[in-house]
Amino acid sequence: GCTHKECNIDLCQTCLPNNKHEHPLVEYLMPKKTYSLEALFKSVPYLLNPNNEEKIETKTMWQNDVKSVGFYFSAHWCPPCRAFTPKLAELYKTAQETSHAFRIVFVSCDRDEESFNSYRAEMPWPAVPLNSGALLKEYFRYSGIPSLFIMSSDGSVLSRRGRDDVSSKGIEALKTWARGEKLPAPLPEEFEWSRVSCDGCSMAPLVGQRYRCLTCGNYDLCSACEKKGHEHPLELVPQPTEDDEE
Repeated sequence: GCTHKECNIDLCQTCLPNNKHEHPLVEYLMPKKTYSLEALFKSVPYLLNPNNEEKIETKTMWQNDVKSVGFYFSAHWCPPCRAFTPKLAELYKTAQETSHAFRIVFVSCDRDEESFNSYRAEMPWPAVPLNSGALLKEYFRYSGIPSLFIMSSDGSVLSRRGRDDVSSKGIEALKTWARGEKLPAPLPEEFEWSRVSCDGCSMAPLVGQRYRCLTCGNYDLCSACEKKGHEHPLELVPQPTEDDEE
């Protein structure tokens, strides 16, 4: 396919030799398939220094004993992103004081160069050029922003819910990833349901066991509100695992 925004062209392997296109065509990554960090960055020509236009080689993201990389999907226009980025940046600076084994790269969802440059200047990590993140977005398939995916140096997934992990575990999350390890799965009563609120008490996000009403549609209750009863039967929603979609 073509990664240029103005183009909407995708070709299968059979049709590829019989079609010409003005831009280079790239092979998309298959979601949930494991790739090396080098393969994940294959479509990225270089990275940008957060403070200027200096170009950084992508290989710096997987060399020099790097244990894991966080792919941070975010945008200047998004209020939740603007609230989360400063917190993540401070924790990242603290973690970097003792170890450089965990890296983050910014993959922008901004709509223009000015917003992109202004926003990346607030971050202490490099950025993928604005129009070079299409393949990464297709591969990770996040449901909303900000999203932070943590990949180990061998390309395996350490966390699909890095944002929630950072919010709940703080610096310990970054230290764990710097060792190339996964965080322990949260207990049911501690699990944070990102982008889900309780329709009974308005807890947002909903923390703990989640109950859903199949009759009402988009209706969720926390365990405390479930005990108060509801006019229809409620279903306990299973806690997702790392292999589930976000």
